[in-house]
Amino acid sequence: MYDQRELMLPATQLTAITGNLHAWAAFQTEWKTFFNSYALATTAGILLIDPTKPAPAVLQALDKLGEVTGIVLTNANHDRDAGWFRKHYATQIYAHEQAPADCATTIDVLVVDGEKLPGGLTAIHLSGVAAGEMALFSQDDGGLLMIGDAIVHPAGTGLALLPEQFLEDRQVARQSLHKLLDYTFQVATFSHGEPIVGHANQKFAAFLRSHH
Repeated sequence: MYDQRELMLPATQLTAITGNLHAWAAFQTEWKTFFNSYALATTAGILLIDPTKPAPAVLQALDKLGEVTGIVLTNANHDRDAGWFRKHYATQIYAHEQAPADCATTIDVLVVDGEKLPGGLTAIHLSGVAAGEMALFSQDDGGLLMIGDAIVHPAGTGLALLPEQFLEDRQVARQSLHKLLDYTFQVATFSHGEPIVGHANQKFAAFLRSHH
């Protein structure tokens, strides 16, 4: 099996989404899609979400954000370059307790649904999507929700479920997504697609009502 990372064009730009959140995106040449990664500033330091190794200039910009104190994977398939970052920053990788069953990278800290991660992030397990799929919620910036693969938001389109061939169980996935309505968030990010900045939870509510 080939290494996905060999087909990845590294990110060349670090973009601020909010004052606490920055993003960079690698381009996967076979699937012709961007893989988003994030750096979230918290009270416990900088957390990296689903990181890919960027170009040197972006890595230097990441270093300037502050001390990296953890790496969080939103599902088993998003280990990407997490092992490299763990070594580079001498930190730990966090993922849902089901992630190791389908993850090529060793996870240091296993978390469960509802558990608080460093910096106050809440892990929200989403069944039916991929092994260990979880969203991440922060109360900062009026509420921030970070989505792995469960929902995509391509530029110029609305919210969409991950295509069915990539879901473990479409019906279960739809049901589990309604857990997200228990949270109030103004900003939402996605592993695949553009962020929503402003009134994100209203847009999620409308989308989920249409996929009941």
